[in-house]
This record gives sequence, C-alpha cells and structure tokens, in this order.
Amino acid sequence: MKAMRKLTALRSVLFTASSVVALLGAQSATAQQTTSDGPAAAAPDAGTPPVQEAVSNEQDIVVTGVRGAQQKAINVKREASQIVDSIAAEDIGKLPDVTIADSLQRVTGVQITRSAGQGASVNIRGLANVLTTLNGEQFLGASNITGAQPNLTDIPSTLFAGVDVIKSPTAGDLTGGNSGIIALKTRRPFDLHKGLTATGAVQDTYGSGTKDWSQNASALVAYNGSRIGFLVAGSYDNEILSNKNPRVTNGILKTTDAQAGFDVRKDGDITNSTKLADKDYFYNPVALEFDNGQTQRERIGANASVQYDVTDSIQLIGDVAYTRFRNRNSGNTAVLHGNFSNDSYLPSSIIDSNGVVQFADLNLSRFQVHTLNAYNKARSLNTNLEARFKNDGPFSATLRYVHGDSRNNSTQTDIDSWATRAGVVPRSLPTSCAGATIPANCSYANPGGLAAVRATVDWRGSEPSVNFLTDVTNPANYSLTSTWSQGSKQKATLDVYRADAQYDTDLGPLKNIRIGGRYGNRDASNNAFRYLSPIGPAGHLYFYKDPLIVDTVGYSVVPIRKFNDLPGLITSAGGFGPISGIPNVPAISPNALNDVNAYNALLFPGTKAYLDPQNSYRVTQRQISAYAEANFDGSLGSLDFTGNAGVRYVKTKLGIYSFPTGNQFIGDLSFNGVAIATGTSKSNNDSDDFLPDANLSLHVRQDMYLRFAYAKTLGQLDLSQFGRGLASSFAVNGTRTYQGVALDPNLQRYSSGSAGNPNLELPRSANYNVSYEWYFNQSSLLSVAAFWFDVKSFLQTNTLIEAQPDADGVVREGGPVTRPVNGKGGSIKGVEVGFQTVFDWLPGVLSGFGGQLNYTYSDSGSSNVDLFGKSLPVPDNSKHQANAVLFYQKGPVQGRVAYNYRSKRFGGFVAAADDNLAVWNRATGYLDASASYDVTPKFTMFVQGSNLTKENEEQYAQFKNFWYGSSIFERRVTFGVRIRN
Repeated sequence: MKAMRKLTALRSVLFTASSVVALLGAQSATAQQTTSDGPAAAAPDAGTPPVQEAVSNEQDIVVTGVRGAQQKAINVKREASQIVDSIAAEDIGKLPDVTIADSLQRVTGVQITRSAGQGASVNIRGLANVLTTLNGEQFLGASNITGAQPNLTDIPSTLFAGVDVIKSPTAGDLTGGNSGIIALKTRRPFDLHKGLTATGAVQDTYGSGTKDWSQNASALVAYNGSRIGFLVAGSYDNEILSNKNPRVTNGILKTTDAQAGFDVRKDGDITNSTKLADKDYFYNPVALEFDNGQTQRERIGANASVQYDVTDSIQLIGDVAYTRFRNRNSGNTAVLHGNFSNDSYLPSSIIDSNGVVQFADLNLSRFQVHTLNAYNKARSLNTNLEARFKNDGPFSATLRYVHGDSRNNSTQTDIDSWATRAGVVPRSLPTSCAGATIPANCSYANPGGLAAVRATVDWRGSEPSVNFLTDVTNPANYSLTSTWSQGSKQKATLDVYRADAQYDTDLGPLKNIRIGGRYGNRDASNNAFRYLSPIGPAGHLYFYKDPLIVDTVGYSVVPIRKFNDLPGLITSAGGFGPISGIPNVPAISPNALNDVNAYNALLFPGTKAYLDPQNSYRVTQRQISAYAEANFDGSLGSLDFTGNAGVRYVKTKLGIYSFPTGNQFIGDLSFNGVAIATGTSKSNNDSDDFLPDANLSLHVRQDMYLRFAYAKTLGQLDLSQFGRGLASSFAVNGTRTYQGVALDPNLQRYSSGSAGNPNLELPRSANYNVSYEWYFNQSSLLSVAAFWFDVKSFLQTNTLIEAQPDADGVVREGGPVTRPVNGKGGSIKGVEVGFQTVFDWLPGVLSGFGGQLNYTYSDSGSSNVDLFGKSLPVPDNSKHQANAVLFYQKGPVQGRVAYNYRSKRFGGFVAAADDNLAVWNRATGYLDASASYDVTPKFTMFVQGSNLTKENEEQYAQFKNFWYGSSIFERRVTFGVRIRN
C-alpha cells in the first residue's frame, strides 16, 4: 500500500512537471507584452447592452489579484440597477475556490450544501428556490437536468470570470427564482486586451481521508482583433474524494417495556403495557450504518466564444459551453441491523428520560456488510447565438436563440453480505420448514453464518464508538445474500427564442424604455430500469437476488454464494474512521461492480435491463413571457436617483406524462420484477402570472446609496416532483406479527413508497428589500440590508400511512407514502451586514492586508411543527451565517484565509411510529486558506487548503443527544502553478 501511494505521488509530480514544461513551451511561442486581464465579462442585460464592452487601455493602471477581484466585485454592485452582490476571478481561470458554490458561500446571505465536501447547491437568504443562469439565460446542467438549479459540482470554476447574486430582479430578468438569481458569467474575447491572450494552470490535490492525489488542468486562449475575436477555454479535473455518511437507516421504532423485556427508562414503572402514552418506551433505530465511502469525479469543461462587429452598429456573438461529468460513489458499510425487531437491545443499554439511547448493548440477529457502486455519466451542451444592434440613435435591440441538450445515465448496484445466518427457507419441495431441527429440504439463507452478533455502540463521545463482542472478521461466516441493480436514462432539451429592445428618451427623468418577449420550451424525461436476472431451471426473473425470497414454486431458487466460493470478488474493508471500534471486515469489493453488466453476467448470466414505468416520467414546460420596463435617472433637488419599474407576464404550460400500471408485471413476484404500463397518462398544469417589480436607488452622497426594491416572483420546481409515479420498497417481515398472528418471517412486507404530484403549484413570493451602501474608497464597502420574503406556499413532503399491499398481494398494515404537496405559506425576514476594505493606510508591509466580514440574520417560519408542537423554520435555512476573510497582497506575495459559519438548520422529519421527529443539522464552520508567489510576472506558484480543520456535518433527531447521522469530509491541500503570456 505504501509503495502504491509513493507511485501515485510520483505520478502526480511527473504530471505537474510535464504539464508545466508544455505550458512554458506554449508561452515562449506566443508571448507578448500585456497588462492583466480586462474587466469581468458582463452578462447581457435584459434590454440592449452596448455593442462592445469597455476594455482597459494598455496605459491604464489595472489592479489585479485578490485586490483586483474585490474591486471588480464592488464596481458591479455599485453600478447595478438593482441589489446585487458579486464575486470576480482574481485572474483568468482563477476563481478562489474549487466549485462555483464554494466561492458563493463567501457572498453575504448565500448558504451552500456540500457533496463529498464540495459545494453543490445554494440558497439565498434561507430560501432554496434559486435560478441559475449562464450569461443571462437559462441553461441545462449535466447531472441535475430536471431541476431548476443545476448541480454546481458539474461546473468547473476555472471557466468563469465571475458570478453575480441578484437579490432584487427587474422585469427583464429571467423568471424562475424566488429568492434570487445566480448569474454565471463566462469570458468573451472582447472582454480581454487587444491581441493574443494565453494562460494555463496545473495542480495536484492531496486528500487527508483518501490519502490520494487528484489532478486538475485548465487553459484559455483568446484573440481580440478589435472587429473580430475568438476564445477557447478548457478545464479537466480527476478527483478522488472521501465521502463518508454514517447514519440511522430503515426507520425508527418505538419499543415499549413489554416489547423490550426490561424497564427501558429505569423509572421503576414496568406496566407491561403496549400503550405509548405511558412513556415506558424508547426510540429504537432499526439499523446503524457506518461506511468508508469514496467519490471519484472526472469533470471536463470547455467553452468557446466568437464576437464579430459586422458594422459599427451590429455585433454577432456565438457561444458554446460543454460539460462532461463522471461521478462514482462507492464503498462498504458495516450495518448493525435490528431486523425490525423490538428485542435486540439488552437491559444494560443506557436510555435517557426522553427515550434516547446513549449506550446500546445489542444482540443482533442480523449483521451485514453492504457494498455500493453508483455511477453517473452525464454531459451537457449549451449554445447561444446572439445579434446586437446599437448605433448613435435612440433605438437598440438584441435577438437571441439558446439551445441546450443534456444527458445523464446512471446505474447503481447494491450487495448485502450477511455474517449472520438469516432465516430458514425451503430449498426444495415439500415447503414446510417447521420443527425443532431444520428439515433436510430447508437451510439458512446463509449457512455457516453466526447465530447472532453482540456489539455495543456508545454515543456519549464526539463520534459513535463501536465495540464488537463477537468476531465478525471470518470470511467463512459470510455469503453474498442479496444483490440488485438498477438505473435510469435522463435526457432534456431546451430551446429559447428571445427579443429585447430599448428606446432611449430625453423625457425628463425617463432614461429609457425596455420591452421584450421570450418563448422557452424545456422537455425532460426519465426512463428508469431494473436489471432482472433469470434464476433457477425455469428461468424465473428476479430483481432482488436473495435466497430469503421464496419463489412462487414454493421454495427459494436463488443460489447461496458463500464468500469462500467468490475469491475474486472479496476484499477486506476498513477505513471506517472517525467511527472507532469497527474492525476490517470481509466484503464484496466495490471495484468488482464498476462494470454492472460484467458483474451480473458473472453471477447471473442472461441478466437484462427492463423499463420500470413506476419510476419513469416525462415533463414538458413551455413558457411564454413578455415584459415592459421603464428606467429613470434624475434628481430631486440635490438628491440624485436612479431606478426602474416594470411588469413581466409569464404563461406556463406543463405537460406531465406518467405511466400507470395494473396487475401485470414482468418477473416472478410483483415486488421483485417490474410492472407493465397500461398506457400513458397526461396531466396539464397551466398558470398565468403578472409579476410587477420596482427598484429605486437614492444617491445620498456620491459615495452613499440607499436602495429600495419590490418584486413578485415565480419560481420553478424540480420536474421530477410533478412526474414520478409510485415507487415502493419492501423489507423482510422478521419477527413482526399482524393482528396477533405470526407471519412467515421471510414474507416481504410493504415498507415505504414515494411518488410525485402533477397538481403542484409553482412557488410564488412577494419580496421586499432595502439596502444602504457606503463606498468609502475604491476598494472598500460597508453595506446593510433588510429583506422580507412573503412566500405564498412552501413545498413540503407529506408522509401518510396508506393501505398498500405486501408482496403476496394482501393489504395488511400498509405503510408510509411520501408525496410533495403545497404547504402553507410563511415568511423569511432578516438583515445582512457586509464590510470589506484594504488596509493600505498601514505602514510598510502591513499595507498589503485587507479583509471582508459579513453576517446574515435570516428568521423564517413554516407550517411544520416538531414533536412538541414548536413551529419549525424553512428547511435548510440557517438563522445565523457569517464569513470572515483576511487577505494579503504585496509585491509577488498573495494569501487568503477564509472562515464560513452556519448555525443549525432544519432538515426534515423522520417518523418513529406515531411521532414525527424533527431532524437538524448542527452548526458548522469551515476554514480555508491559500497562498501564492509570483516567481516572475508570468509564472506563479500557489498552494491552497480547504476544510483545514476537517469539519464534519452532524445531524440529530429532535433531541440534541439523538445522533442521526454525519457527513464526514476531509482536509484537501492543493499545489499548483499558473502561467500567462
């Protein structure tokens, strides 16, 4: 292993060195005298932008680096006609963080969620319905093509010049976000200096959890020939990330004294009652999972742009943006499973007065090691064709066509390998397995497995501590007990036709009038499938290949596969830290599942993929919109003002196609095959909206602005929330009874289900903003803002018990079905404070320091209540958020330290019998840092560190000591070089 790590490190060093040599060779071939890059590319505004953006003159003094980025961002905010915050690249290909979302977390009021430690999605001021645009228009991401907000881990940050966070829209802004717009901006050739621009960077990143290296390379070449310009940029990432998520799974039971067999709360009251009202119960997590997961990501991004001044009045623009994303989540999980029973906890367990287990002494009839391999293969292509007209007259216009095409194919294979012997099943006729001894025609599903596993789990430390009292390391005890594979093929297209016009006036304070119209057509579909395998001499088709399943012939036909018979698939799984006490355990290697077809062909020849209509859907969305907007610029006495007011009309037509099923299915058992669609069902969901807005900016002084804003907004929903059919899950009955009658322990009982809702309403809100901004020098700003979102309806999930049949077709207790619904409305209100400056008034080297501080208070309320009836906030909203950034730039040296804090946030509910327990994410704080040194004006070496304190995100259920799960992220350190001509 050490030799392999050394070889990997050597490979990384050689990769960096060879790339540097190649880039330096390219530099020497194309070098010329230049200044630094020009201003960040601005997204086209709603009306008619100027034909050519202003470019820095080669004689101008241009501030670069972190100071230049701050100055650019401040200028965007100051000159905007609305309330905006911005981030800008320090240099070409140099946004300060790994993903766009990582950079956005520094913006006042922006909160992010993470995937494998990297920023993936954002909310603005606590409201998650955010629209993301590319150069002012909608675009399709790669791996989240049904959502309103793309997965920002898809998008290489090195391709972008900056990002604007629009908090108060104008009528001309694109509809789709309630809380705001994330406006991504790529570079275009006319944004750069005249002549040739070339830059490139390579870097290696080391992860503290994976103990491995990841590579990244990016480059840009552009030519600005005054009348015509070309730009091509590309980025490549190959990353290995630690992605551990230990947690409670399979639900939570409420176990009474009588069911447990002891006084669970040690209160001296043993009533032997099954009633929950007497408080003689505890919360019994069905399963505890502790994993060693990793994520492998390969990301290729490229964009190209052409600008051509046909005449002094007409400019043509063409843009292409391409992303290819490969993501593999894999790993092994040690699963302490109670098998849905109430008697796995022993009297030595410690349970507090709320019924929360603090120390578990477990006697488990089920211990298994799970293997996961989930693979996403996604790509997106977005094109833009644009014609701009602007002469010396009052009229200007823009015509634009946008086309997007995305594909996302995913597969997932799961394996449960039992160390315990599992239930007794018939292997041939006759079918009875009753008796004190196991009949000859019957066997355990895992012969040679352990009768039970004794283990303790202690939650009283910073992380759960596990201690096994039974040896679970012997491969002879294990079998591949259950395996299944599934996947989906998603595709989406987008076509947008748009026209905007502007007429300048001299009618007093009326500066201009803008009008525009837009037609957008988005079509997204999801074709889900299951792999069914022919089993036994009759070729019965199975999804779950599990010896516990008794076939319709009356006995189990799935072969029993002991680990000793699968030497090529077995590994020793470890690395479960920081959860202590879990030994290396035998497991099926996740790498054996990299090729899902080869794996299934090896164990189950003849396996094929069959369409799963219950999880398939198609949704079309057509939007026709038009707007009119007036822009003002004037004065009242000595008080100057600017502003705009307008209205946008939006007609939305949704077509929702689902595929209802009946009693026909492919496979031997209904739950273990795929249902057959009886046809196609279409639902329509249409709406009309008038969305007025107004923005007013009072220039209290030349350096002080007071802004007011109002807007009605219309958001979007993930299209899957409209289209998904009912998808059900089943679980082995175990020791459960029904109406006092024992059932076959191997019966597959209905466990849970989920479905979409074609009748959902789009989210709507009325937003109010006021902002004070003091620009007390060119690179400094103090801002204070207050906001109020009046939300008509919050989307929520309702989970209700429905009478769904068990696998044998009999309706017994049914189970929970979760559907999205429009809940009651509510509000989010709060205050933002931001401060940024440079300390150039300090003497000597101290004058290179600068800093940023911001704080957001975001208070919210919803119709959700917790176990005790307390009102809950909007999900994923932290009431308190703060950022602190200290940077230094002097001569060739540059550095930055950044800290991001989020207070606790509500994450949803978990059901425990008749109790709904509120799940919370604890407060988190992330520390990042970077440093660079300009060896020459054209060659820079840098180092960056993210999550330096190895912060984890932890969840609890209702009670602060009720551990519900963790997301364990690693520290990552990057070394790299950057060159420019």
